[in-house]
Parts: sequence; structure tokens; C-alpha cells
Amino acid sequence: MLRQLKNVFSRFKDKFRLYDEEIRVGIDVEGLMNDPNRHVKIQEALRENKERVEATSERYHEHMEQLNIVERLKMAEKSLQEDIQGVCKQVAECKVSMKDAEEKNAQAKSRENPHIRLVAKDITQAIRVLKDYERNQDSVKKDMNILEGEKQSLLYQFTHLKRTLVFIKYFMAVLVLSTLIAGIVFSTMVIVYQKNVFFPLLTCVLILAFLLIVGFLVRRYALHEIKKNQLLQERAVKLLNKTKLKYIRNQELLDFEYAKYQVNSSEVLELRYEYYLDAKEQQKNYDSMHRSMKNLVDDLAYYLKKIHIDTTDFVVEYAEYFATEKGIERLFTKQSEERYQLQQQLQRLQKEKTLLENV
Repeated sequence: MLRQLKNVFSRFKDKFRLYDEEIRVGIDVEGLMNDPNRHVKIQEALRENKERVEATSERYHEHMEQLNIVERLKMAEKSLQEDIQGVCKQVAECKVSMKDAEEKNAQAKSRENPHIRLVAKDITQAIRVLKDYERNQDSVKKDMNILEGEKQSLLYQFTHLKRTLVFIKYFMAVLVLSTLIAGIVFSTMVIVYQKNVFFPLLTCVLILAFLLIVGFLVRRYALHEIKKNQLLQERAVKLLNKTKLKYIRNQELLDFEYAKYQVNSSEVLELRYEYYLDAKEQQKNYDSMHRSMKNLVDDLAYYLKKIHIDTTDFVVEYAEYFATEKGIERLFTKQSEERYQLQQQLQRLQKEKTLLENV
């Protein structure tokens, strides 16, 4: 009879415990009980609960190992603590330097042109050669512009000289015609009207003679200038052709060098070379920081082995805390609180599992 009462009381207690646990773990027991697919849902919930338990348990054990490391460092000898704190301080500083070096290295690599690495061995000479070619090409361009201007000026002058010849031709014809007309007029006045036309005739003869001489001299000058202009044009054309050939040869050399280094000017090549040198320097600095960190980690591992700690990852990760006694105390408190939270989480997951199994 007493046993039966105990069983009834136990079932009654379990019944209320179910709902008490339901409130704490957040499971809708009534909904599961009334759900026609409750077996499938419960199995799925149990599977998810098992996965969370395994993940939380793994984190808990990892946390316990880390807390054990902190406790051992707290309990280590004073001289050993000071040695470890000194190394941890250097590690913390090196971590900051490594982060800065890593950022600068990434920035330098983002600016660097990959093709430059393939031709870096002769790039200094290439920059010098390209600059010489470009200076020469600029000089050739200036010569071409000067010769083109001279050629256009000569053509303009030649056109005006030709027009001058045409004008002189018509001018001389008008003078000859005027002479004939003046001869007829003066003859008529002498023969018909018996006029004395000596002075008018003399004046006309002098004027016409003067104009004829001027026209003849201008024509001779124009012909001379035309021949001279033609010679200068031939000279300008020859020089221009030579300059163009020189320009083409220089441009072919420049195009070949540009294609080789995948640039369009010596300035771009020089800038890319500067980026390459900067990337090389930053990579060198980054590697140096890594070597320094490796040496510090080796020193840290040497001291940690004295207190039977085989791993350095956790100490390196929290080197800022391990650099001082106050930091170690803060880390111990922090790890203890996180351990407690993980314990509470494991307990809640275990209660959830029990509740699901009871349902």
C-alpha cells in the first residue's frame, strides 16, 4: 500500500515537473502531445538537441582546457610568470605590428601590376631607354610641327607670288596698250591740229618708261622669289619626309617597348615599378614580422612547457591579457563566467532532452 502511494505521488510529481521544465526550456508539450506527427517532430527535436549538446560540450571542454591554462599561469613561479608576461607583451605588440604590416602588404599588392614581376630584372634600364625615346620623339614632333608650318608658309608665299606674276602680266599689257593709245593721240594732235606736244609727250614717255622698268623689275623679283620658294619647298618636303621616317622608327620602338611592359608611357612604367618596389618592401616587412612572431612563439612555448602546457595558441590569442597580472585575473574571471554560462546551457539542453524523452 505504501509503495503504491509512493508511485502515485511520483507520477503526480513527474507530471508537474514536466510542465515546470516546459516553462524553463520553452517546449510546447501540449502541442506536441496533440500533434498527429509528434513522433517525427520529437525525433527531429532530439536530433537537433543532440547536435547542440555535442557542440556545447565541445566548447565547454575547450573552455575548461583554456581555464586550466590560466590557472597554471596564475600558480606558476614568480620569475617564470615575469618571463611569460614579458614574452606575451612582445607578442601583443608584434600582433599589432603584424596587422598593420598585413594591411599595408594587402594595399601594396592591390596596386601592384602582376606583369611587372615578370620583367622586373631589366625594368630600370627600360625606364631610362623609354625616357630617351620619348624625349627624342617629342623633339621630332616639334621639328615636324616647325617644318609643317614652314611648308604651309612657303605654299602661301608661292600663291601670292603667282598672283603677282599674273598682275604684272596684265599690268605690262595695259602699259603697252596705253603707249599705243598715247602715240595715236599725240600723232593726231601734231598732224591734224599742228599742236606742240613735246613736253606732254616727254612726260608720258618718262612715266611709261618708269612704269615699264618697275614692272620689269617686279617681274624679275617675283620670278626669282618663285624659284627660291620652290627650292625651299623641296628642301622642306625632304626634311619633313626624313623627320616623318624618324618619327615612325621611334614610334615603332616605343610601341614595341610599350607592348613588352604593357604600358603607354614611361611615367606609367615608372609608377608601376614604384608600386612593385613598395609591394616587395611590404612583403619583406610582413615576412620579417612573421619570423619575429615565430621566434616569440617558440620562446613562449619554451616557458609554457615548464608548467606542462603544450599549446601556445590560446596564450598567443589572449597575449594582451597574459602580459600583466591584472590581465590574467580579468581573463580568469571572464573564462569562469563563460564556463558557468556553458554549464547552464548544457543543463538546459539536458533538461530539454529529458523532457522530450518523457513526452
